Amino acid sequence: MMKLFFRLTLLMVATTFIMQSCSEDELPAAPSVALDATALSAKAGEEITIVATITAPGGFSKISVQKFWGDTAEGAPEESTTLINNTYNFTYTVTEDDVEPILKFRFTATDNNSKTSAPIETVVDVELTMTQLLLKFDWLLVDEIRQLTGESDIADAYTDDVYRFYTDGTYDKSIGAKADDFSDLWFNYCYWNLDESTGRLLMSRTGAFLEDAYDTLNITSITSIAIDADVTYYGLDVFNTGNEPVPYLPVEEYVKKLSAQARSSNFDPYMPGPDDDQTGPANACNDVTW
Repeated sequence: MMKLFFRLTLLMVATTFIMQSCSEDELPAAPSVALDATALSAKAGEEITIVATITAPGGFSKISVQKFWGDTAEGAPEESTTLINNTYNFTYTVTEDDVEPILKFRFTATDNNSKTSAPIETVVDVELTMTQLLLKFDWLLVDEIRQLTGESDIADAYTDDVYRFYTDGTYDKSIGAKADDFSDLWFNYCYWNLDESTGRLLMSRTGAFLEDAYDTLNITSITSIAIDADVTYYGLDVFNTGNEPVPYLPVEEYVKKLSAQARSSNFDPYMPGPDDDQTGPANACNDVTW
């Protein structure tokens, strides 16, 4: 009798296990997510859109999008319970803070049976615009390459010049310990304008007699490390002494090179010391219309 009872018990347990297994096997497959792009490039300030297509045999419950900087989650995930034609459009406006570390978004779908999809990510390569780079750093003048000879031709007085640009369209130059014989003692550094489409940077100066002067840099490369810019100089031939291996021409092309420096509270406009920081040698800046 006891053997019969034991056998019946085993049969009931086995039957229950089989019924549960069959019930689990009959559940629909887990949802899945497909993205229209798993890698994007964007500039700071630009709005991006990532289209997620969800397949959910067990019925759609929600989609979750988590922002990451590197491997660190930033903030709470964005969730939605609504799809349009099985798709979800995720939009995001890229910021300057997203430049480093790597920006990415992780998508996960959940169905009505609480099954979740395998996570899938989009990595966003974030670039700063030329203007944002110009404003983010101070810029040390490190070299001027004379294109006629391909050699460095920077005057020693300019090798410690540092430029700082401001969001209001003004700029300063720190002359450093070495000043030239004229310009550094004569001009105020006034306004700047950058054409993002061409890379043309215009910088205005005002002289002690309120005369206008403009510097034009045609930026060919700008990164968080360096600027290369083409510059045209006029009238250098007046400095010929007759001893130059390659005499200067009336019009010469140069490549101006600047190095990015972290913006420091020690930046000192114009000559060393605070006395001329606000006035400059000309004590004025003429208005400009770009």
